[in-house]
Amino acid sequence: MSTIPKHYMDIRRHRDQKLENNPSDSIILNEWHDDIMKQSVQQSLELYASLHGPPPSSFCFFVMGSAGRKEQAVWSDQDHGIIYEQNTDEAKRYFVSLGEEISNGLAITGYPLCEGKVMASNPFWCRSIEEWKVQADEWTSDESWESIRHLLTFLDGRCLIGQEAYLSDLKRTAYRFIHEKRLINRILENTMHVKKAVNMLGQFLVETHGAYTGLLNIKETGLFPYVNAGRLLAIHENLMATSTYMRLQELPSSILNEENKEKFSQQFLKLQKYRLQYGNHKDYESGHYLFIDRLSKAEKKELKELIKDGQYLNEYVRRYTEREGPHGNE
Repeated sequence: MSTIPKHYMDIRRHRDQKLENNPSDSIILNEWHDDIMKQSVQQSLELYASLHGPPPSSFCFFVMGSAGRKEQAVWSDQDHGIIYEQNTDEAKRYFVSLGEEISNGLAITGYPLCEGKVMASNPFWCRSIEEWKVQADEWTSDESWESIRHLLTFLDGRCLIGQEAYLSDLKRTAYRFIHEKRLINRILENTMHVKKAVNMLGQFLVETHGAYTGLLNIKETGLFPYVNAGRLLAIHENLMATSTYMRLQELPSSILNEENKEKFSQQFLKLQKYRLQYGNHKDYESGHYLFIDRLSKAEKKELKELIKDGQYLNEYVRRYTEREGPHGNE
């Protein structure tokens, strides 16, 4: 459409007003993101249906990445897809085109387009249930770095609007393929590298050049170890939870006892709070970095402990997987 729909702009103004409050609670912030995204997608659905008629079949619109895990910072780009029931050319044309409207709408309301095109406007991420099952089989048969990355991206998916059962069923199918094809260790190799945050002298390893010189990449050094460990254990146990917090909470005590489940999940929430409180939130990319020089001495000490615990959890998951055998729980 040549003009910006009024309702998209209304949603954007509401979003910008909320941004001024600088939210520091990740749970509240992500509930707010859900509300904004749902409003935007609903507007896209209504606009598209008014021009092209109702959807030809039931469907699930799902979000992935940090949105799928309910771990978005102040700014977040788009990662989403569509699963539709009817496997026809007509349905594909409709839903891919609908995906374009949704992607454009979300861009207007404050969520930049995904540079990697992980969006429902891309036919790769907009498929019928039947096609998605074939894709899950292909991802788990290929074992290449890219296929594993796509698979893990999909497994972080969470239904935002539509038939949640479509996504749950596909995840169960993907889990079955993973276990049958014994991919746990391959996934481990793909995700468990940890970028160091502190040197041998106990100093933070901040960025040394570029736009974020002097800042700490909290996403890669602090959050990713928890995220990757939680995801791998969720796959191991066929859990449907997508947030790192809930994945850790829902683990059986045979993997993590109650004390450690509570410890690691709370440590992860604290890390997210540090990112929100001391992050550079000019845009999506800058939200990954922390102003270390703004922390007190006590906060720096606590942050190092939070990061160290994530690395410990990461290493624990590696040892646990290896102890279970070369094929995990198969």
